[in-house]
Amino acid sequence: MKYKNLITTVILLSQLVMAQGQAGSLFLSINPGARANGMGEAQIGVANDAYATYYNPAGLSNLSNTQASFMHTSYLPNLVDDMAYDFITFATPFKEDGAIGGHFTYLNLGDQISTDENGAELGSFSSYMYALNVSYAKKIDEDSSWGVNGKYFYQELAVISNLDAASGSVAFDVGYFKHNAMNNPNLTMGAVLTNVGPGVSFGDGEEDPLPTKLGFGLGYLTLEDKINLAFDLNYEINDQSMVTNLGVEYFLVEDFALRAGIMNDPSGDLSYTTVGLGARLDAFGFDVSYVMGGELDPHSNMVRFSLSGSF
Repeated sequence: MKYKNLITTVILLSQLVMAQGQAGSLFLSINPGARANGMGEAQIGVANDAYATYYNPAGLSNLSNTQASFMHTSYLPNLVDDMAYDFITFATPFKEDGAIGGHFTYLNLGDQISTDENGAELGSFSSYMYALNVSYAKKIDEDSSWGVNGKYFYQELAVISNLDAASGSVAFDVGYFKHNAMNNPNLTMGAVLTNVGPGVSFGDGEEDPLPTKLGFGLGYLTLEDKINLAFDLNYEINDQSMVTNLGVEYFLVEDFALRAGIMNDPSGDLSYTTVGLGARLDAFGFDVSYVMGGELDPHSNMVRFSLSGSF
């Protein structure tokens, strides 16, 4: 492979311990949002805010007003100190029984040094990846809705002299959301198929499939709507692996919540606990989460911050 050494360096940084397998463009699988992360990243059956543009577009039908949010984190801080992940999302009700939205994802992989097969330095380079997504949702009836995402994403893995390992492609998601699931007014359910599209290639003739997932989620409100329970199952089609997410959100008072969750990915030998909190003041909200993993887990010590507003 023409870019073998170059790409390997970046892949180790951007995809290490993230459901390793044959799928490429795994940055699309980085779950955004401090609220979601604090709940173990379980959101498919809960999706009721602007981050539904990522987790389940059908959940946008739950919005009663316009929402916008921004999230930032230093990604994989146990590996490198200059990798950053940013996510901005926007959603609003649209016409009768509909909603539209979108999000922009940006992953900066920082600066790296490239070497040839003999270990000689070829120079330094910076790499980045981004995705631009548009969303639409519409109610089917009083309790259920469907939604769809269309996205374009681009990866600039290396720039050294005249070598340019870059690739862009498109994909779509489709989701379903239901209130009053199993005739229980406190139970919600969601299903979503994500990252369906052509594979990506960097000009060397080798094509990597997208990280296509089939997800199912449940949400349950209890204790007079003070406790929100969430559970997700995600089957990663190309890697043939199953990821489970479990989370809880407890509202001490109406505008202050504590969160905790667990993410488990047996195929990647990953399992970590998350905690978080959220506070709201009038139309503005602040959320923070923290990942507690093993000593060798690069996800450990990751802190996510989200700022949001409703209008």
